[in-house]
Amino acid sequence: MIHLQNIHKSYPSDADSGLVLGFEDWRVARGGQVALIGESGSGKTTLLNLLSGLVQPDSGIVSIDGTDLAQLSEAQRDRFRADHIGYVFQSFHLLDGYSVKENVELGAVFAKGHPQPGRAVELLEAVGLGHRLQHMPRQLSVGQQARVAFARALMNRPKLLLADEPTGALDYENGKQVLAMLLQTARESNITVVCATHDMEVAAAFESTVRVEDLQ
Repeated sequence: MIHLQNIHKSYPSDADSGLVLGFEDWRVARGGQVALIGESGSGKTTLLNLLSGLVQPDSGIVSIDGTDLAQLSEAQRDRFRADHIGYVFQSFHLLDGYSVKENVELGAVFAKGHPQPGRAVELLEAVGLGHRLQHMPRQLSVGQQARVAFARALMNRPKLLLADEPTGALDYENGKQVLAMLLQTARESNITVVCATHDMEVAAAFESTVRVEDLQ
């Protein structure tokens, strides 16, 4: 499912080379559940962004389900991401001017074969927010916002789900619930999951753990 080879990514500065990531080979099988751990600044979020096509490597192969994102144009990467990848951002990135239902529906706006009438409602009911469809994000608790972000990431039926500290802003109980939903849904739908976290208890819930520094 995932194959990264001869990756080099840097953000040069006057002070140093700015190398963030540099490694020879990394693979994740379809349906795998991987937690990325590492010190702050180790490149966890950069690695997620490479996998999503949000950023390009300076060199190397970023193969997702047989497609090398490094060879695609920005527009092609956007299309691929819309069709195949879900992303749960650390700060959720919900749009205040849209209802909860509309925020979830936005997850399918650019994907092929959409919209799918009723899917947003089904997903929100599955995460316990079927009674909040017309509420605005600001009317929700942080835990509820996380569930909306999770539902939106699943809207396009992704093959790959990326999550950046998805429980970082949540209390213990809400964090456990969101994580359990994420992993259970991934298992049921054979979705590959890569999650960046600093919480070792969160990492322990995944099938495997990779320290980003060890890839270098």
